[in-house]
Amino acid sequence: MRIGSLALLLGLVALTLLIFGSIETLRIAPFVAKVTELRGDAVAVIPPKLGRKQPVERPLKVGSLVLAGTIVKTGKDAFVVLQWVDEVEMRIGPETQLKVTRSSFNKATKAIEALFRLNLGTVFVNLKRKLSPRSRLELETPTITAAVRGTAYQVEVKPDGETVLQVERGVVAVKTAKGQELQLTAGQTVVAKPNGDVNLVK
Repeated sequence: MRIGSLALLLGLVALTLLIFGSIETLRIAPFVAKVTELRGDAVAVIPPKLGRKQPVERPLKVGSLVLAGTIVKTGKDAFVVLQWVDEVEMRIGPETQLKVTRSSFNKATKAIEALFRLNLGTVFVNLKRKLSPRSRLELETPTITAAVRGTAYQVEVKPDGETVLQVERGVVAVKTAKGQELQLTAGQTVVAKPNGDVNLVK
């Protein structure tokens, strides 16, 4: 009798988790980028999926969609513009490697979660309107993490790992690899070296 009751209880727990998981899936939707401008050679490196063990490279063209998990790689003298609806625009410069780590939209709270990793090259981020309080947009490099809500800034990662971030508009919260936190405003630049040294230019 006790075994039967325990089995019933476990079954109810599993059903509850399944229901809440399904609700969460319906609530969180992918936040997909679209290529709106392109010059030169650029590819999307798509991660392995079920039944495919190796990543796949596909040439990008105007109108291509870029999902979470994709790495965008540009060639020499190339650039790509990615647009997420009417909120976020990213201009990816030549010889750049940018990963879209996470990109989702919460239908209930209207919050965006967009996380990126820039390993090499230059990206210009332009938020066309201020994000909601619950939204999160962060760009990570080997030496810093930049978080914004409504601004425009450029980040460059050099071949030696040095990161240069320049703020054009608004405020950018920067956290260094050593845990140092900075607030940068329009006209300010921060240079973060691989050894942890940080230089703020006003």
